[in-house]
Amino acid sequence: MGTVRYGMPVGGPLQAVGPLAKAIEDRGFDSVWTTETTSNPFIQAALVAEATSRVRIGTGIALAFPRSPGITAMTAVDLDELSGGRFALGLGPQVKRVNEQRFSTPFEHPAPKMREYALAIRAFWGGYAGEEPRFQGRFYQVTMAPWPRMPPPVRPAVPILFAAVNRRMLQAAGEVADGVIGHPLTSPRYVRELVLPSIAEGAARAGRPPTDVELVQTVLISISDDRELARREVAQQIGFYATTRTYEPILALHGFEGVAPELRRAYADRDMDRLSSLVTEEMAETYALYGPADEVVEKARRFEGLADELLLGGPWWRVDPGRLLENHLAILEAFGR
Repeated sequence: MGTVRYGMPVGGPLQAVGPLAKAIEDRGFDSVWTTETTSNPFIQAALVAEATSRVRIGTGIALAFPRSPGITAMTAVDLDELSGGRFALGLGPQVKRVNEQRFSTPFEHPAPKMREYALAIRAFWGGYAGEEPRFQGRFYQVTMAPWPRMPPPVRPAVPILFAAVNRRMLQAAGEVADGVIGHPLTSPRYVRELVLPSIAEGAARAGRPPTDVELVQTVLISISDDRELARREVAQQIGFYATTRTYEPILALHGFEGVAPELRRAYADRDMDRLSSLVTEEMAETYALYGPADEVVEKARRFEGLADELLLGGPWWRVDPGRLLENHLAILEAFGR
């Protein structure tokens, strides 16, 4: 891995997405990423494409399973055309309750299903090059070519990155994806001991070097001279993430697994003050960068040699909108080139 690249997310009102993206590009960042929390990440990506001319544009992430591979494949090619070949398709499985309770989508065998999803997308793209799709999987089938595009796609394929946390999804990414987007609830130790080895195992299955799979590692950052404010913000976010069972291996690696049931109880009781208080200073230091700008920039060096790109984002759960923007601008200033 060479010099680490920096990216930032955009969000908020759609009218703000373009100007925020332009500011990120103007400060020398390498990429801009959209999320699927409150609005469609592909619409946001189109706004970013219109507002910028240089940065890579990625979905970080778009939900895979509520959409068919064909719909996602067409959308990715549209955005690659709109951006002049700058688009990266970041996809994630999300968690069971979000798929089933929010998007009415069955959630089953997520790692094998994501693997097939990527292969089905590539089969669809092959149809634009005149190949007859013959993909028959357990979960997805693509056996009819899409209509020809005029003009043809900018590139034969768009890079596909998987959001991956646990071993099986990381192995699937190593086998079939072009990259991995790491979850913000992570640590350099988790990347070193689980993420990179699992990617390498998957890459070995496919007979390719692990360096073919880039790692875009999300980093949770709160910048403020008020250290206690910054700590509270990251503690809230860590507590929220840690209520999800999928992320328990990240807690267990550092010996924090015992707090998970208490966090889930606090969340179920809607006792958010207790949820935040359960996140110790040690946990906050392990999973986030917070404090004055110069300290945060120095702490970010702990990811050197582990990731190809750092996606620098702030806490958003129960954070005041004005503070969200303040932190975003502080990150922009601290890491801009």
